[in-house]
Amino acid sequence: MSLLKWGMINQLWRLLRAEVALHKHNKVNRQGVVSANAQHYHVIENVLPHHIYEGLLDAVSELHAQAVRENSHWRKGMAIGGHELNSSTVKPWLEYFSGDEFIQRLRMATGIETLALVPAVDTHRLSLLFYDAPKGTEEIGDGTDWHMDGNIYLGARWAGILTLIEDTLDTTSKLELQPFGDVAQIPKRNLRNSLVLFQGDHVLHRVRPLISDERRVVMSLLFSDWPIRTRNPWLRRYQSDVNRAFYGNPQA
Repeated sequence: MSLLKWGMINQLWRLLRAEVALHKHNKVNRQGVVSANAQHYHVIENVLPHHIYEGLLDAVSELHAQAVRENSHWRKGMAIGGHELNSSTVKPWLEYFSGDEFIQRLRMATGIETLALVPAVDTHRLSLLFYDAPKGTEEIGDGTDWHMDGNIYLGARWAGILTLIEDTLDTTSKLELQPFGDVAQIPKRNLRNSLVLFQGDHVLHRVRPLISDERRVVMSLLFSDWPIRTRNPWLRRYQSDVNRAFYGNPQA
């Protein structure tokens, strides 16, 4: 057997094993079965150059009017998906996120040499989330309380939350994580322009409710150390339902 054929067989076997493992993981993580090796998180301060951070801030007010508001069991809040962001005024600032400078900094911070953004076809790659209380309401979170995410990638799934604005009365971020079963609160000092990286399909997390006049705006980013999407139709269908609820667009 040639080396080329042997390599193709090994790659196919790797893909099959990863598909089986991913299916099993998505099935049992709702029952709280997660990896103890996936409980670590990273907070990377001043992750963007100042001019890019300021450029994103300048676009926030305009984009707020274009966001999709969702109020269901899936999520409460407003969001703009990656496909819509790429055709908005924020587009010139998005190229930095896929550049070497940004990716290399994340790889150094995490020690994961293959960490990369997921493909651009995935609207979760880069999205914008708004949290503010609508008129007539006293408080709003994202409606999900403590939860874990699903995963449609064969590699490890890393969620990134980049804080643009967090004007709240709290001394800690509204984002809370629960690694190893213990609540980890993130100090709000130096939170702006900081990226929180964690494996959201293994670590419980939530956004505490905001009260009237509080405001929070974040960019959500999605990374993987092997960003190959599953061919499992049930997982892909579930992700499309999530996309529709978050962004009004079922594209995965």
